[in-house]
Amino acid sequence: MDYQKIYNKLIKLGQDNYWNHEKYFEKHHIIPRSEGGSNKKDNLVELPPRAHHLAHLCLIKLGCCLKYSYYNFTIKEYYEAKMLEKKKKHLLLPDDVDTVDEINEFRYNGGEEEWN
Repeated sequence: MDYQKIYNKLIKLGQDNYWNHEKYFEKHHIIPRSEGGSNKKDNLVELPPRAHHLAHLCLIKLGCCLKYSYYNFTIKEYYEAKMLEKKKKHLLLPDDVDTVDEINEFRYNGGEEEWN
């Protein structure tokens, strides 16, 4: 399978506003920041969530973004992981809090529970 071709097509569709009927978009770095890409406008494209996930799957297959290896995730798990990242930053949670359930335990037990 030609993952580079698929990736390029996803990026082109995003740049051409192919998904303009969608209601929600995520910003995607065309050249990933972990690969030296910037936050400049010409390196960003808005993709709907499913296309964004597929773009990252292609990058992983191409050997990029390995620290974001979502290839074993379902779409639901991918979004839970994204939500967890945001909540951890917002709530200043310890690094070993790894699930939404642990976030809720931490929040409602005052962070007193030992983490295994």
